[in-house]
Amino acid sequence: MTTFMSSPNRNKRHGTGADIQESPYLILSAAALLALACVALSAMVASRQPWLGLKLQVDGAHSGVFVADVQAQSPSELILTPGDSILSIRSLSGSPFIFEDSDLVEDPDVFPTFKKYNAFLDRQGVLAGILSGPLVELSLADGRKVRVQPARARPLSSFPVDFWLLNAMGITVFMIGAAIWSVRRRNLAAMMFFFSGMGLLITTTAMAVIVSREVAFDPDLLATVRVLYHVGNNIFSIFGIGLLFHYPSLLGSFPMTRAVAVLASFFILNEQFQWTDIPGHTVLIQPVLYFIMGVTIAALQWRRSKGRPADRATLKYFIIAFLGFIGLAFFTYFVPAALTGRTVVPVSAGLGAVTMMYVGLALGILRYRLFDIDRWWFGFWKWFLAGVSVLAVDGILAFTVTHRPSVALALSLILVGWLYFPVRQWVWGKLYQGPRDRIKQHLPVLLSGLVNPGISENDSWVGILRDVFLPLSYQTLEGRNASPRLDKYGEIMLIPTLDRTGTVELRFADRGSRLFSRDDVELAETLIYIARTTEDRLTAFKRGVEKERERIMRDLHDEVGGRLLSLVHASKTSRNTLLARSALKALREIIYSINPAEAVTIEEALAAWRYEFIQRCEDAGVALHWDIETVQSGGMLAPRERVNLSRALYEASSNAFFHGGADNLWVKWNGVDHQLACTVRNDGKIPKPEEIHFGKGIRNMERRLGELGGQFSCETLPSEGIFEVRMAIPIAGDGRG
Repeated sequence: MTTFMSSPNRNKRHGTGADIQESPYLILSAAALLALACVALSAMVASRQPWLGLKLQVDGAHSGVFVADVQAQSPSELILTPGDSILSIRSLSGSPFIFEDSDLVEDPDVFPTFKKYNAFLDRQGVLAGILSGPLVELSLADGRKVRVQPARARPLSSFPVDFWLLNAMGITVFMIGAAIWSVRRRNLAAMMFFFSGMGLLITTTAMAVIVSREVAFDPDLLATVRVLYHVGNNIFSIFGIGLLFHYPSLLGSFPMTRAVAVLASFFILNEQFQWTDIPGHTVLIQPVLYFIMGVTIAALQWRRSKGRPADRATLKYFIIAFLGFIGLAFFTYFVPAALTGRTVVPVSAGLGAVTMMYVGLALGILRYRLFDIDRWWFGFWKWFLAGVSVLAVDGILAFTVTHRPSVALALSLILVGWLYFPVRQWVWGKLYQGPRDRIKQHLPVLLSGLVNPGISENDSWVGILRDVFLPLSYQTLEGRNASPRLDKYGEIMLIPTLDRTGTVELRFADRGSRLFSRDDVELAETLIYIARTTEDRLTAFKRGVEKERERIMRDLHDEVGGRLLSLVHASKTSRNTLLARSALKALREIIYSINPAEAVTIEEALAAWRYEFIQRCEDAGVALHWDIETVQSGGMLAPRERVNLSRALYEASSNAFFHGGADNLWVKWNGVDHQLACTVRNDGKIPKPEEIHFGKGIRNMERRLGELGGQFSCETLPSEGIFEVRMAIPIAGDGRG
């Protein structure tokens, strides 16, 4: 994944994570104060308008406007009721002003020409003049005429929900941009993201004032606020398109940001001086042009990211968040407004989609390291939202629950302490795993890999790293590396092998979806510490086991073996001599089985078994048919494998000699795919399937094969007159000490 400024020189110039000088918390605090000042300014402007206390809507079936709601403790309370239809309004000395549908338009941008927009402003001026008088007279559809005394200012409690919603959106996007820029202040693209958020803050502040309009605003004030709304929109578009041009890689040397700024300047000047009525007098056509430019640049970035899996993964998320939500606002708000002159959703819904884009990018920082920001900047939000939540809950309770501040404060502390913080910690735990959680998650993989007896130390370590970090590719390099480190701005992480003789190179974490971060380096360092500590403990344990094994073998050989040998020589009967020799042989096999240095090749073991079978078959008068189909060369048998298999073979042949009365014994070997299989068949007495008794001998064979991770089975074949025993064990290609 490339960072905002992908070349090394640019990264050096614009800084990496270490270029922070001022405290990010100081910058975030200043940004919060600025955002709150914008909210206070919008509230102050919105409150300075005459207020009737009515929520008016267009009456599509009749002329005039429809009273949807009458606010409590307002000038119209007890005078008007919901459902009344107002035809006109006049001052006591003026002529009636007849309401039209366009008078209640929420967003003046829906007017397609300057002529219609100017007519709207003229009507707003007339309405504002009427409302500025001491009394107004309303003519109702039912024939009544009522008089209302407008309030000179409206209280905050009367503001519509959209006013507060738009301001909350502006604060959210601005604070997200400020948080990112505060930790990457020399990064050009991070700065663009911040300024686009600032533009949206200006937009929402101005639009909040516009949507707070009850009936009419002073036309000069309305025109000024609308200019600020458009300036904010254009700032957002300028830096948003510039950001897409620079991220995830710079598309070229063309000054895209300045070019869009020139175009936006023409749009703003044309609105001020009304030069030309380009469709939508350049207001409604702007989103169309900007959106087409954004889609085109995104397509070029997509083409540029071919062969760069990290860039492609990041770009997918970026396009969905950036163009997806912008497209949602474009098609649900601007397109209907441009085509029909009416909007199908409120302006808060369109700007809400843009806000979701910023929130989506913030979550993308956590998953894909968008903008090359470390995860710790989310700590800013924990700090900021924790304080805001306490103040917000206290304020809500103070206004809605009780007028006693002490009771409101107590209730807010209870709600925040017992509800907000537990929920926040749960959500935070789902979104972000701390180092301790990540270690806990990967510890079973680490330990199971270290104790795997069939894999070398370095191969086991590589497998552990692969399972933990899920790299797109990996390889082991020669040369020592003292500790884990990042290379190529996080595309590669280099981790030393446990034996310190080589380096494991991992490329692109999580199957290529993100770069490696400092969190990954810390996790790798912790894994190395745990792995090396575990290896040291395992080595010490194995050393102790080896010493104890040598002592036991020495005692068995010197003490028990010596006495059995004396017993062989001292025995006066052949039976006692045979028993003593058998016990001595069994002792030697036990000593042999616990000596890890006594591994033999499969070829050597087969030769020894064949010689033993020949001797035993001759003594029993049984014909031996020895067959080796395929046995892979180089296969090794550990001492325990050889001993267990020897005793299973001995038991299988003994059953044929002494219980079955066989005339022929067939032994067939097959060794492929890291498995050694043997089939022992005899033509002695064949029991019926229901008469097969799994006695001690059969169970011992099954147990010995099970100890080796092998399989054992036996069955009768009455049609052939054969009793068959099948055995198979896994084998290694290079021995297993």
